[in-house]
Amino acid sequence: MENYHYTGINKYGKRVNGVLPAANEQELEQKLIKSNIDLLTFKKKSNSFSLLNKPKVTRKDIIGMTIQLEQLLRAGVPLLEIINDLKDNFESDAVKEMLSNIYESMEGGSTFSESLQNFEKEFGEVYISLVSVGEKTGQLEDILLDLANMIKWEDELVSKAKKVMIYPAIVATVVIGVVILMMLFVVPELLGFITSMGGELGFATVALIATSGFIQEYILELFLIPMVIVFLLKWWRKQSPDFRIKTDEMSLHIWIIGPVLYKLKLARIANSLAIMYGAGVSFPDSLRMASVIAGNKYLEGNIIQAVRMIEEGKPIFESFEEAAVFPSMAVRMIKVGELSGGMDTALKNVAYFYDREAKEMIEKIEPTIEPILTVVMGFVVGWVMIAVLGPIYDTIAQVQ
Repeated sequence: MENYHYTGINKYGKRVNGVLPAANEQELEQKLIKSNIDLLTFKKKSNSFSLLNKPKVTRKDIIGMTIQLEQLLRAGVPLLEIINDLKDNFESDAVKEMLSNIYESMEGGSTFSESLQNFEKEFGEVYISLVSVGEKTGQLEDILLDLANMIKWEDELVSKAKKVMIYPAIVATVVIGVVILMMLFVVPELLGFITSMGGELGFATVALIATSGFIQEYILELFLIPMVIVFLLKWWRKQSPDFRIKTDEMSLHIWIIGPVLYKLKLARIANSLAIMYGAGVSFPDSLRMASVIAGNKYLEGNIIQAVRMIEEGKPIFESFEEAAVFPSMAVRMIKVGELSGGMDTALKNVAYFYDREAKEMIEKIEPTIEPILTVVMGFVVGWVMIAVLGPIYDTIAQVQ
């Protein structure tokens, strides 16, 4: 995907220009036609050092922009004026550039949701669909408020999920690094002294010698093999949809981390469903969009299966139960919501329930991981001490 500087004429005959991402010139022209702009000239934007210098639109930028749009719309300011003001005053250069393109597109006669489609990667399908619903129903400010709350909530979920994974990963990396350094530099010096004393070596010492020798001999392979395995897994996931589904399913059962991620994903799906359904999007369409939000092909497949059953006439709770979309407790809550006509409330309750459960699990996991890793480190240090001091003690005993 390239960025193109373009110049064109909108439907009012006014010359406009901006920057738009597109795969090629034909896609650029099609995007501009949708925005009622006739392309005059275009030029590829330079990508030199793009990975280092190109600013990106972050989740926090989208949250801030959505909140400002909602507040100013509620105050009665016209949408086009709000975007015109934001594109000149927003802090992020990436957002300024994006808003300039949205403004040009809307000046050309496109609706706000149609203009957002050029930036689906930044906003997401759910955001754009809900904005379209808000425009059609005249409740755009209410939709934007719901979206701001949803994105903030999702941002907290992502932070929680990262917190679960990053802390153990950092501590485990430190422990492994310390062990490797000991085996490469400290242990060989000590073992040289021990073997020079003669005498019979115990099992701990023999194991330490073997481990130290193995690490010294295959240190390069020990670093390269995990990287190759990760690369191959990513490549295989891209090439094989079945393999991706299987690995996504396995990721939900990883010890400690899997159950937390599963509950966070369930909370996210339920919350998105509640907002979309409450905004007036049909339940099957809401469910389809929520399947993408899951970010897990296994769950996505189950959700699509449930959509088919619902469209065939089955009750929602039965479809969820047969397709294994939610656990039995959540299905019972949804059943009550469906039978009572309060589905959006039931989904919000499901989201709250699993969000709370995931956070409670995180709070329990964090204090547990540190002692476990400390015990592992203590075991390694104790092993080294026994392996080194044991022969020395035996030698001293023989001399006495």
